[in-house]
Amino acid sequence: MPRVKELLLSHDIFENIIFHLHLRCFRLYGYVASKDQRRPWLSLARCIFFTACIWLTCVLMLARVFQGYESLIDGAITCATTVQYLAVSISTLNAIVQRKRVISLLREINVDMQQLMISADGDEWDLLLSTQKYTRKITLILWVPSMVAGLMAWSDCIYRTLFMPETVFNMPAVRAGKEQPILLFKLYPFGELCNNFVIGYLSPWYALCLGITTIPLWHTFITCLMKYMHLKLMILKKKAAEMDITRLNPFLDLDRLTPAQLNRWQVELIKTFVKDHLKIRRFVYELEQLIRVPVMADFIIFSVLICFLFFALSVGSPSKIDNLFMFLYIFVMASILWMYHWHATLIAECHEELSFAYYSAPWYAYDQTMKQTILLMIVHAQRPMKMRAVMVQLSVETFIDIVRGAYTYFNILSQLY
Repeated sequence: MPRVKELLLSHDIFENIIFHLHLRCFRLYGYVASKDQRRPWLSLARCIFFTACIWLTCVLMLARVFQGYESLIDGAITCATTVQYLAVSISTLNAIVQRKRVISLLREINVDMQQLMISADGDEWDLLLSTQKYTRKITLILWVPSMVAGLMAWSDCIYRTLFMPETVFNMPAVRAGKEQPILLFKLYPFGELCNNFVIGYLSPWYALCLGITTIPLWHTFITCLMKYMHLKLMILKKKAAEMDITRLNPFLDLDRLTPAQLNRWQVELIKTFVKDHLKIRRFVYELEQLIRVPVMADFIIFSVLICFLFFALSVGSPSKIDNLFMFLYIFVMASILWMYHWHATLIAECHEELSFAYYSAPWYAYDQTMKQTILLMIVHAQRPMKMRAVMVQLSVETFIDIVRGAYTYFNILSQLY
């Protein structure tokens, strides 16, 4: 069990231009803590509390699902909400268990980012800034539908509390079918399990707040880590193609170097490429170990549920708000699966291009030893860098297979129905 001091991050890590938004949110929830905090142990204890709340919500929602629903649409919406909470519960618990690995990755990224920002040229700065914009867009794409779904549920709750209180505070009538419950009571079981204002009314508000913030936060954070690895590969590919020894010492005069001196500097440059390449491989391996179980759970849960939601839309009689909710759920789950598989594909393809970058360097002008070294690097770069989630390989082809499988199961259910 790691000590609290081993899990603290320095203040400058929270200012990282790619991860600063996610790290500040994680600090709010207590999943990470800063060294400048007065009581960092309290922040880490808060993490246990929030995680326990998510798991408690998930268990209660599963209990509500097993009670059954008269309406297929209500059952589909509740199942969709429940499995998303189940998936994020697995992810958050996994993040706590592997917190030391997450902290180690963040510290390593911070050191690399500081070195990159010092030595980067104009093209590399453009790659870095484009990565920053890209991660912001990806974060926005997943946060917006989550917030929209939450605001819809909250708005319905506020409106009906003010103007239709009999549907909120009259649970016997709701159970008897004389009144329709508010949307939050369809999504969360608190109001049906306990006819109490604090537990039955305020608890769903708190549970909904946890869901719409934690679900997109974790998945977009992992996406940022994967995109950063893609950035490191693109920069390494660029440096390998240029083979510019002045990156090691900008004051070198190439015209005055002897062949022996030139060869020595080229060997030093090749060593930096090998170190960077091995570091990227190790980072990708650590990232794969971090996400393999949660992504495998997402693969199983989301692929089945997407099929079920399409089936509910086709055979049920959903209202406009039910339609919107189900489309939002389908979009969020499909986006989560797509982000993992797409960015793993980006990493694999960019790594495959690294061998061509070594070959495009002026290797023919080097001595025999350097030629052999570059040949070995080309062979090493041809080893695939693919990520797996237990039994599933992360790739665009796998994502397409998921879509095809969901469509096939949807047709089978439609025919059986």
